[in-house]
Amino acid sequence: MKHSFVALLALTTCITPLAAAEIDAPSTIDAVTVYPVGAEITRLTRVNVTAGEHTLVFDNLPGNLDAQSIRVEGEAGARVDIGSVDSKVVHVTSDEQLAGERRRLEAEIETLHDELAAIGQLKRTIDYQRRLIQDMATRPLPTPDKDKTPQRLDSEELGNLFDLVAAKLQVLDRRMLDADIRQREINKAIAELQGKITELAPKRLRKSVVTVHLSSDTDTSGTFRLRYRVQKAGWRPYYDARLSIGEKGKDTHLSLVRRAEIGQQTTESWDNVALTLSTARPVGATAAPDLPSITYGFWTAAKRDNRSAGSVNGLAKNKPFADVQIAEAPAEEQSLDSLARMEQREAVTSTVGFHALYEIPGRVSVDNEGTAKKVRIATQALGTKLSVTAAPVLDPNAYLTAEFKVGGDTPLLPGHVLLFRDNVFMGRGHLPMLSPGEQHGLGFGVDDRVRIARKEVRSHESESGLISTTLVKEYAWVIEVENHHGFAMPVTVYDRVPYATHEDITVEMLPGTTKPDERDVERKRGVHAWTSDVEAGGEMTINFGYRVTSPKDRPILLGMH
Repeated sequence: MKHSFVALLALTTCITPLAAAEIDAPSTIDAVTVYPVGAEITRLTRVNVTAGEHTLVFDNLPGNLDAQSIRVEGEAGARVDIGSVDSKVVHVTSDEQLAGERRRLEAEIETLHDELAAIGQLKRTIDYQRRLIQDMATRPLPTPDKDKTPQRLDSEELGNLFDLVAAKLQVLDRRMLDADIRQREINKAIAELQGKITELAPKRLRKSVVTVHLSSDTDTSGTFRLRYRVQKAGWRPYYDARLSIGEKGKDTHLSLVRRAEIGQQTTESWDNVALTLSTARPVGATAAPDLPSITYGFWTAAKRDNRSAGSVNGLAKNKPFADVQIAEAPAEEQSLDSLARMEQREAVTSTVGFHALYEIPGRVSVDNEGTAKKVRIATQALGTKLSVTAAPVLDPNAYLTAEFKVGGDTPLLPGHVLLFRDNVFMGRGHLPMLSPGEQHGLGFGVDDRVRIARKEVRSHESESGLISTTLVKEYAWVIEVENHHGFAMPVTVYDRVPYATHEDITVEMLPGTTKPDERDVERKRGVHAWTSDVEAGGEMTINFGYRVTSPKDRPILLGMH
């Protein structure tokens, strides 16, 4: 019967007995739990343990792992006792490991330089042959008797000579061109090899070594798991929101696909591991902040501190991984009766306390070279309520909004969302942190079946008063809404009325203004909202206006807040 042994020990210093034998424990990464910031690595090794005391050595671990997070556990065929778990950071140079590779690259460069020298000699020979042929073609043919005039060539012989010279020069030009091309290739290859040599320059690297002191009364074999936490890793959520509008507004539903983007820039690659995503944030605050007291006092001048402000301890916070642009919108889904539908596998979701765990199916590899791994977590079908919102004072379009309630037992973390309406990509939005049962609305672009027009019907300025003249300005609009859907649609229209910041200025609504359903929306003074269910093919009319009264001799300024 196998005995379970678990070591959850703080790192301590112990004296290893002289008789203890060191056992190398070559390990592989078996499982990784990734948090929004940071990750927990589980390494696996199987070793044979003889009777007596031994030291299990895990070498070549990341130099920046959290030493206090190291834990060891496992199973064996007989009782194994763990004395302590120690760790240390050592510095090594890459020179010894890479010297052979540098020598190989230098030999390649030397061979290429020799070839360059041969090409240079070939080009000089070709150039000499070209000049020699051209010189011979311009000289008269020699005659046996010096007293006779040089022999002249007839047209046919002259043509044959020109053809011969041209053919020879063409061959030489081709050889010269081939030599130039090869010369460029060699120069490029040399530059690349020299760049590789530069990258292989000796570097001082940090690595961690963990030693596990154990003892056994008998020979046995066991499987050990080493766990530790690292930074420079993390995951972030993003979503697909697919809105399907049923005929006449019936069977309208929203499908929310949860996805995750995982990245890491640690010193080790995660190859073929069991991957789990956790919503827990182990590196965040663990308690509410201590609230200091505040006081009112008289201001006194103080010396200015000229030191420039910086980050805490002069160090900037590290991001879990480099930003990755969200990929472009996927192609529209197609339904083909003759083909089996392919879909990305989803994670197995579970809740532990206050956070959720998403176990990604199968084995996953995530390199440490900045590649963003994208996985699918879950899909939720949500009931939704459609509505239209508009602010025609700024934008004449009506925008479709789908309001839904978060389902399930796990929260939605903040993230970007790709928006689809009837399988057509409409753009990108953002989801805040949402808890199960919470209501939220997503915008799905312009609704062309709801028309909104804002028309000015009054813009008048007058004066009143005998002793002190008062300036009166009146403005009025009519807002018309038309619903061309085949079903009733809730419509909310926003507009604004200026408010006075001085007692000599008054602002009041004009008689006949349609009463707003909500005033000072989201605590924004003067922003009003009118909401109504507009029937299919129906209309809604809003009369809206205000009067501004102020002293004539004091110009007023319209500002934004």
